[in-house]
Amino acid sequence: MCSIMGYCDSCDDFEKFKKGFDKTVSRGPDDSRIVDTGKGLLGFHRLSIMGLTPEGMQPFELDGSYAICNGELYGFEKTKEELSKKYTFKSGSDCEIILPMYREYGVDMFKMLDAEFAMIIYDAEAGEYIAARDPIGIRPLYYGHDEKGTIVFASEAKNLVGMCKDIMPFPPGHYYKGGEFHCYCDIAAVDKVSYDSLDEICSKIHDKLVAGVEKRLVADAKVGFLLSGGLDSSLVCAIAQKKSDKPIRTFAIGMSEDAIDLKYAKQVA
Repeated sequence: MCSIMGYCDSCDDFEKFKKGFDKTVSRGPDDSRIVDTGKGLLGFHRLSIMGLTPEGMQPFELDGSYAICNGELYGFEKTKEELSKKYTFKSGSDCEIILPMYREYGVDMFKMLDAEFAMIIYDAEAGEYIAARDPIGIRPLYYGHDEKGTIVFASEAKNLVGMCKDIMPFPPGHYYKGGEFHCYCDIAAVDKVSYDSLDEICSKIHDKLVAGVEKRLVADAKVGFLLSGGLDSSLVCAIAQKKSDKPIRTFAIGMSEDAIDLKYAKQVA
């Protein structure tokens, strides 16, 4: 899950930033770090999933530039292999590829990612901050401005309470650069109409669902599943079990009386 926060200018009140940032330490209980970039602050609360060693701790740094990301970058291994021809990687973290990707592709990198993410990059060469959020908005990100007009980004709105006069959700499918928001992916845009048959459509939905579950099984930490016994979670768990070589771990939540979710979850399990 993790938590990120960025103050995008020289900060006069480190303790105020830290106080706001620590409101979401529960999102990343494994480790915490705040880095002074020389032109602002970047904070990261870590929930270790990929690259569990200390080398996988963020912010990542490359020649004075920094990056923090709450996200999962699917299929990062292939991109990392390509980038390894020019860059040295120290961890197994998927997010370590962010700065090399940014150096190679700039903001075009965002539309190249198969990922769910909220990230902040400090570009040392340009002396500016870039922030971005995945096209669906799976990972949370908010922004606001303090009394000086400095923009501040954070994983949750409560991080910004007491620091910013305005708090807004970061628009999904956008990146922030040069004081403006830019759309890099609009999932509502229709490029073409499909005339596939019903059988073809169902087959493609099946394949996409299986692929979507399978790529989320890649983790260095143990993977668990929240199982309610409903159609969605039951399908996900069934696919995951089929793709796993050992029994998956499922969790269910129910009320003490008439726990209908627990009843059906036990049947599925």
